[in-house]
Amino acid sequence: GRANLSKMMISKSILALGLLGVASAFGPIGTVGSSKNPSGQPGGLSSEPATPEPQAPAAPEPLFPLVMPMETMQGGKSIRTFKMPPGTLRAQYMLRTNGRPLKAKVEVLIGPIRTTHTCNVDSMNGKESPVRGTIQFKKNTDPMLRITTTGQDTFPVEVGMTVPTPARSEEIAAITTETFDTAPVKMLSQGGTAPNDNVGAVRSFEVPADVDAVQLVTWSRDVGKKSLKARIEVLKGPNSQRQTIYLQCGGSTQPWHGIIETPGSGWIIRVRNLKYIEDGHFEIAMAPYDLSKGASTPQLAPATQMW
Repeated sequence: GRANLSKMMISKSILALGLLGVASAFGPIGTVGSSKNPSGQPGGLSSEPATPEPQAPAAPEPLFPLVMPMETMQGGKSIRTFKMPPGTLRAQYMLRTNGRPLKAKVEVLIGPIRTTHTCNVDSMNGKESPVRGTIQFKKNTDPMLRITTTGQDTFPVEVGMTVPTPARSEEIAAITTETFDTAPVKMLSQGGTAPNDNVGAVRSFEVPADVDAVQLVTWSRDVGKKSLKARIEVLKGPNSQRQTIYLQCGGSTQPWHGIIETPGSGWIIRVRNLKYIEDGHFEIAMAPYDLSKGASTPQLAPATQMW
């Protein structure tokens, strides 16, 4: 009797396992606790593959860091020097104030007295019109960046400086070259013969009202590869100078790529060549700049030529 009872129990267990297998074979394949698969069809496999979510396009890399460490320098010819690490090819700097006049000078020194780059800024309002600049160094040199405040003691200046990594330096070089080659406004500036500060050509650019910042590249790469000397004037209206930048650098090996903020309407950028006609050729390229993304915005208005 016990043998028959054991056989009956084994037969029932086998039958139960068989029914469980049949039920699982026709059961839903999907989320636990759901009678539908991920495609929304009741039970079974999905007949259509899942559609991947669209990826947003990558934003363009800005030319300047969105956040740069700043330090305050007192007016009255205070000096701050930055020794460049070995192998450095580029540096980026920013000058601004809390709304007071901005008066400062940026220089690149090789050795104790040799100056290869000078950017002398005189601005009525360093908060409205800060200055950002990218400077390239000559290879196999030992450069030092020196920043000097040139205003009164009551005119402090906020200064920021960063040295990009070698990989980032190559990216900046590509951005500068692309901006120079594809800028919507690009003009030749040549030297002159008059024996005064306004010896050469004058180029004026009207900035549209919807452009809040302009990137400017001065370079003599394609027109003689000589050093350049120029005065960049930022005007509000026909003849109200809000900012003046005196620029002198090696034009072929040291292009200057800067950002000039122009919030609102009525801005004009005027560039004066301060060299003689024999060696004063360089080109000016201008393009809009988005301070948050580094992308191009609507093109600049046609330039007005003045000699």
